Amino acid sequence: MNWHEEQCLPILDFSRDKLMPGTSHWITTRDNVRKAMEEQGWFVAEFDGVTSDLRDSLFTGMKEMYDLPYEIKIKNENHKVSHGYMSMVVDDYRIHESLGIDYATELQACKDFSKLLWPQGNDPFSQSTHVYATALAEIEQKVMRMLYESYGMDEKKHSASHSESTRYLLRMLSYRRQRNGEANTGFVSHTDKSFMSILHQNHVGGLHLKTMTDQWVGFKPSPTRFVVLSGMGLTAWSNDRIKACYHKVVMSADEVRYSLGFFSFHKGTIRTPEELVDDQHPLRYNPFDHDGLLRFYESYLNSLKKSSEDLLQVYCGVDP
Repeated sequence: MNWHEEQCLPILDFSRDKLMPGTSHWITTRDNVRKAMEEQGWFVAEFDGVTSDLRDSLFTGMKEMYDLPYEIKIKNENHKVSHGYMSMVVDDYRIHESLGIDYATELQACKDFSKLLWPQGNDPFSQSTHVYATALAEIEQKVMRMLYESYGMDEKKHSASHSESTRYLLRMLSYRRQRNGEANTGFVSHTDKSFMSILHQNHVGGLHLKTMTDQWVGFKPSPTRFVVLSGMGLTAWSNDRIKACYHKVVMSADEVRYSLGFFSFHKGTIRTPEELVDDQHPLRYNPFDHDGLLRFYESYLNSLKKSSEDLLQVYCGVDP
């Protein structure tokens, strides 16, 4: 495992031509994925599946999207929490905006999203968001395959059922510092409610990740580096072996930070596989509906005004 010297980042080589199941590179990477996920809930994948042309086309499309009038962007509605249009305003200045494409690995969903914002359609944007989402789904599915293998599970059976039961949300996000020049710290430390999250961005820094020693490290952006984080879904699935990763955005740069968040969610019930329950690891979570967790999170925050640290335990934890 290549630990980035200044940052203590575990960087794993996910190059397409090297990552063939059964090879020594696959086995080493697989073991390092499990180690990084169990120790701190995240790692960085060096991945060549997103070309510079695709990246340029995406960021160009995102800039055009943010330039659209507010009343057009808010058409991106979704009843699921953090799935549709969101913004954050400080002193009449918009410091954050984000829009989401649910089921982004399906071309029709990307076309529908584009048509919503550009009535005449926007074929280049539909194509680039779809191709991008498909490439990132490849990373997510490889990580899951490695975890199945590493835990001694029937990889073929589980991989097939995982891809059938997973939907992918692509969120496009923009961040800027406050108008008075102060750093934007509105994006507090949090864990994701997804199964897994993959973060990618332009050259403007701002993402901070928590290490196994509870240190915060800044992620130094690179076009071919993707941060793979565990969400609450993976915590429940792994029976607490893998904890959800804490991360935050602190914006102090003058430039706008554009980033892409790719999130996997189960379409139905998340349950801990029997292979991950034993005397040392008694069952921690009851099976639960993933969308139900999102609805509960929304009402939990609104009613209790609490952070979501113990959300999973409250929602579906097994009584000790």
